[in-house]
Amino acid sequence: MEYHSEKVRLKAGELEIRYPIYRVLYSGRSEYQEIMVVESIFGKMLILDGVIQLTTYDEDIYHKGLVLPTYKKRFRKILILGGGDGGAANQLINLNPNVKVDVVDIDPMVTEVTNKYLPEVVRDVFKHNNVRLINQDAFKYLKKYAGTYDMILGDLTDIRYEDEEGSEVNALYSIDYIRDLKKVLKNNGVVTYHVGGLSMDREHIIAVYNTFTEVFNHVRVYGIHIPSFLDIWCYISASNKPIRIMRRGIPVSDVSNLLKT
Repeated sequence: MEYHSEKVRLKAGELEIRYPIYRVLYSGRSEYQEIMVVESIFGKMLILDGVIQLTTYDEDIYHKGLVLPTYKKRFRKILILGGGDGGAANQLINLNPNVKVDVVDIDPMVTEVTNKYLPEVVRDVFKHNNVRLINQDAFKYLKKYAGTYDMILGDLTDIRYEDEEGSEVNALYSIDYIRDLKKVLKNNGVVTYHVGGLSMDREHIIAVYNTFTEVFNHVRVYGIHIPSFLDIWCYISASNKPIRIMRRGIPVSDVSNLLKT
């Protein structure tokens, strides 16, 4: 049997996680990254540059965790950074089909591949009149954008160690970029990033949390267990106004204190 393996740094050691693969549905390279779709123990799985992005077994949990806890009915215009698979956009349109959603993802092939091999994730959301897919570098997009958003969602590739392949994505977690986010966020708006596993990515989560606290008045960290990620997956929300984390039918927990232990 084939396996998909990922290595995780834990303090002075390294943990290898192996997922059984039953069949490779797609394997190719875009201008930006390696893309794979495989059938696995968690259903179909999307893998970018060797890192699992979602599975059909629990992508609904992940995307609801990103969108629902800080979404407000008054939000009318929302930006998704990344999100070329359409999962986060679907959650927003399900909440309010009249909300306007801009999805900024650098790689059009991610959408092409998910449209063909993961239609249950995309669900034709990019054909919706209020959803706009912008294939552009998210860093450059914000530098030029002159408007504002009610909500910004960071559905980006995971932050990496500087010596890892693909670590250029870390610019989207930098203090300069977070300041750019604040400039295009309405004063009573909210930005929410997914930032990794509570156990496996604690170092990164704390670093991103500290960055957000330098820029925004209010920052919250919450988590939700995602089986295929083998961890409590964490999200950071920030705003100039106090933030209320809503459960909305999903088992969300405040994990701020756990980061201090």
